[in-house]
Amino acid sequence: MLELGKYINISDDIFVVKNLIGSILEGVGLAYLFPVLIAWFYPQEIKYVVYFAIPGTFSILLGAWLGRHQEKLEDVNLRQAMVAAAFTWLFASAISVVPFIYIAHMSVLDSYFESMSAWTGTGLTMMSHLSTYPHILLFWRAWMQWLGGIGIVLVALTILIRPGVAAARLYKAEARSERILPNLVNTSKVIFEIYLVLTLLGAYLYYINGMNLFDAITHAMTGLGTGGMSTHDQSIGYFHSMSIEAVTIFLMIMGAVNFTVHYRMFSTKRLKAFFDDIQVKYMFLFLTPTVLLLADVLIQSGDTVGTALRQAIFHSVSAITCTGFNISNLNNYPELGKFLIAILMVVGGGAGSTAGGIKLIRVTLMYESLKWTLQQALLPRGAVIKRKVGNYVFTESDVQEVMSFTMTYIAILLLGTVYMTLRLGTPLVNSFFEVASAQGNVGLSVGITSPALPPDIKILLILHMWIGRLEIFSTLVFMISVLFLAPRMVKRK
Repeated sequence: MLELGKYINISDDIFVVKNLIGSILEGVGLAYLFPVLIAWFYPQEIKYVVYFAIPGTFSILLGAWLGRHQEKLEDVNLRQAMVAAAFTWLFASAISVVPFIYIAHMSVLDSYFESMSAWTGTGLTMMSHLSTYPHILLFWRAWMQWLGGIGIVLVALTILIRPGVAAARLYKAEARSERILPNLVNTSKVIFEIYLVLTLLGAYLYYINGMNLFDAITHAMTGLGTGGMSTHDQSIGYFHSMSIEAVTIFLMIMGAVNFTVHYRMFSTKRLKAFFDDIQVKYMFLFLTPTVLLLADVLIQSGDTVGTALRQAIFHSVSAITCTGFNISNLNNYPELGKFLIAILMVVGGGAGSTAGGIKLIRVTLMYESLKWTLQQALLPRGAVIKRKVGNYVFTESDVQEVMSFTMTYIAILLLGTVYMTLRLGTPLVNSFFEVASAQGNVGLSVGITSPALPPDIKILLILHMWIGRLEIFSTLVFMISVLFLAPRMVKRK
């Protein structure tokens, strides 16, 4: 591992990474200033504006200073982009703790947990009695989830970063690869526009179905962003409304679908593009048997058929889309029910969406690769097998990369599960559920996540959220660079 150091120029790396980080931090700073507008609608909360204006201004100034030589960037390799993207999520979460510390009076660690959970679109929370907090703080959580869902890097690409190699590398480093249009910045703008339109549609649907305007806007943001943070402790269950649950299911599914599919639907004005997508097909393929099994488990535990189906549909969609909204206490579910929901959280939503997890296309590819292996064994030697799934064509190296990612994802998930079980003494299923929720950026909980957790478990869940949001490899490259390469290169100087 350390031998890699001789191939790396630390001065070049520092120059490139700090300029990339600088541009993104300017975007974070601008995001910080937006909640200030809430004080216009709630004048009694003007006293909280300082907790957004000061850190926001600081982030803009720091970003401008770090990125002052961005125009001199001629080339950016993927490793440098990965380090910049991974660091940005850590720093954005750190600089976003100020409102939680000074308005909610939370500890620094709990505030960082809340920030990381919001930015990564996870939704696990250290806060309770949510309706007692100022609107500006509740909006801040939703705003971070909305921006985090579309991606900090994507926001920066849309607003600040000029087109070129740097933008392309950052886009890929944040676990995104598919483009809607040939030009990357135009792709980012199209995604942002679709995202905004769907958010406004969701807010309107919520509002006409009984939510007040503030709740409608915040839940639309966290629903489409598949973040799941609510303004009420009971989440969507607070409203006791099937129509609101139906709107939420619609938003969660829209958020978990590849934005290329949205673009095709918007451009052709036909739903066929939605149902033709292979990831959408597999989403419903996973959902249908799980809903039926989960409903049966709930019926066996004493629920009526209607209640069981209602909860099974909602929580299954919330899990596979990695949103985290709930309508009942999942801690009361039988162990098999918790396990079924956890499996959906591990599977996750579509690649190129706001959802987390392994992603449907990877799970689909693993299944198809098993078929290809059997075909290869049965067909004559030299027979060519076309590795195609839906409209996607894959090479042997693509299959190997997916296998490597999936095995690494599961290994990290199991390590966290075992550590939590041994440390807290919680049932294995509960630990698996909570860690899967953090790593999949979901937010559903069986009651383990709370301010009473030991600091090491809070840090464990923070790491899982961070690792899951950047799909492992960017975080691994960052940690290797910081822990192994940088000390060696400093010593060589």
